[in-house]
Amino acid sequence: MFSESATIHEKLKKRRNIARVAPVLSRLAAGALRLLHRTCRIETLGEEHFLASQEIAAPKIAAFWHFSYPTILYYFRDQGYLTIISRSRDGELAAQMARHLGFYPFRGSPGKGGVAALKGIISAFKNSPGGGFVADGSQGPAQIAQKGLLLLALYSGSPIIPVSIAADRCRRFSTWDKTVLPMPFSRVVVSFGPVIQVERNSSSLDLENYRVELEKTLNEITDRAQKKAGSFGITRQI
Repeated sequence: MFSESATIHEKLKKRRNIARVAPVLSRLAAGALRLLHRTCRIETLGEEHFLASQEIAAPKIAAFWHFSYPTILYYFRDQGYLTIISRSRDGELAAQMARHLGFYPFRGSPGKGGVAALKGIISAFKNSPGGGFVADGSQGPAQIAQKGLLLLALYSGSPIIPVSIAADRCRRFSTWDKTVLPMPFSRVVVSFGPVIQVERNSSSLDLENYRVELEKTLNEITDRAQKKAGSFGITRQI
């Protein structure tokens, strides 16, 4: 009983510590991310797909793999886009950093929390210019598309724009997603795929087909970006 109370106390202490430092750390992290990417040479592949999506009169869903999150945040910065961030303790720092980069962070998940959570996300999304969403979720498995994003596309009527990145020189974190962080002055490639429009009357089988299509497209444009960038010429694990 006493050990359980001590564990709860430690968890509450950690949360308070994160709450205290998050405002400062998030601002520093956002500033560092801006500065780092400003030194990089960013090229775009498949821009015609992105331009085609702009002809659709609805908020857009940019779907990407979790490993590309830092560069995607920079690329779509300062446009008021919605981004979903988990309710985990670590999510608070990420949410505040996203806010400093000009995003509106929504705490939750379209695949968790039931109907109420999904309705909340759809409502926030429809009142935004669009958003960026991680296709493989906050915990993976890596580069396996999840259905939560497709539910958002189904009920909002918004098109999905697959996007991925690569860099010729980068650091890859030893996390489940192998997060990519370009090195200063590196060559970064942002690659777009064809728009995916989920039909409103889609069945469960249709959604699975869309999920497979999204996963395949994201992996294809990731490979394309890596080849263009030089297949991660220098990659360091940290």
